[in-house]
Amino acid sequence: MSSSAVPLPAQRFRAHLSLARISNSPTVASNVLAGAALAGSTGLSGRTVLLMLSMVLFYTAGMYLNDLLDLDIDRRERPERPLPSGTVPLPEAWAVTGVLFVGGLALLATQGLTALLSGLGLAALIVVYDAWHKRNPLSPLLMAGTRVLVYVTAFLALAGTAAGPLLLWALLMGGYIMGLTYIAKTENRSGLARGWPAALVLLPAAVFVVSLFRSAGSQPLVLSALLLLAFVGWAIYSMGFVYRPERRNIGRAVGSLIAGVSLLDALVLLASGAHLGPVLLAVAAFALTVYWQRHIKGT
Repeated sequence: MSSSAVPLPAQRFRAHLSLARISNSPTVASNVLAGAALAGSTGLSGRTVLLMLSMVLFYTAGMYLNDLLDLDIDRRERPERPLPSGTVPLPEAWAVTGVLFVGGLALLATQGLTALLSGLGLAALIVVYDAWHKRNPLSPLLMAGTRVLVYVTAFLALAGTAAGPLLLWALLMGGYIMGLTYIAKTENRSGLARGWPAALVLLPAAVFVVSLFRSAGSQPLVLSALLLLAFVGWAIYSMGFVYRPERRNIGRAVGSLIAGVSLLDALVLLASGAHLGPVLLAVAAFALTVYWQRHIKGT
C-alpha cells in the first residue's frame, strides 16, 4: 500500500481480524471449558465465561505480537500482511497488543491469586515464543506450553490445586500441539521423523478409549464413540495434507489441526463427566473455527 493510500474502515477492521487470527479463537474458549471441567465445573458458569474472555485476549495479544516481532521477515516474504502493507499502523498494533494483555490480566485478577500467577506465566511464555520461535528447535515445545497453561489457568481459577487428570490431559493437549507443529517442520522427512508427530496427534484418542473402559459406563457411549470417530477422522484428514504428496498443503494441514483442538477438548469434557451443554459448545467451537478459517486465515 502506498503511503498516500488510506485504508477504508472495513479494510482496517478486516486487517485487525487477520492480525488476531480471530478464526482460531473458538479453540481457546473450548480449552477453557475443558480446563474447567477437569476442575469439576461440569456446566457453564459466569466465571468460566470470564476465563474464556481472558484467555482469548491473551491469545489475540500473542497473535498481534507475533506479527509485530516478525515484521522484518514479513516485509520480505509476506508484504501483503496488515503491518508491512501499512493497513494497520505499527503504533496502533502495539497499543492493541498492550490493551489485550492488560485486559486479560485484569480479568484474571478477579479469579484469585493462583489463576493470576498462572496467567502471568502464560503471558511471559507467549512473549518468549513470539520473540524466539524462528529457527528455534524448541519452538513447538513453547507453543505447546501456552495451550497447557490455558488448561492450567482455567483449572486453578476454579479448583485451586492441580490434580492428576489435569496433568494427563494438559500434557496430551501439549503433545497434540507439538505434533501439529513438528508436522509442518518435518514434511520432507521419512520414517520415524515423519511418524512420531502423527502419533502425538492421535495419542489422545487412545487415552480416551482407555478412559471409556475405566468409566464402567458412566460416559455416554454413543456420543463418546461419535466424537472419538470425529476426532480421529479429522486428524487423519488434516494430516493427509502433509503425508500425501498430491494433496500437500502445509498451511491447510496446520489450520485444520488447530480446529481439531476443540474436538480434543470435547473428548476431555466427556472424560471429565461434563454436562452435554459444554460438550456441544466445544463441537460448535470446532465448526465455527472451520467456518471462520474459510474467511480469515488461521495461520
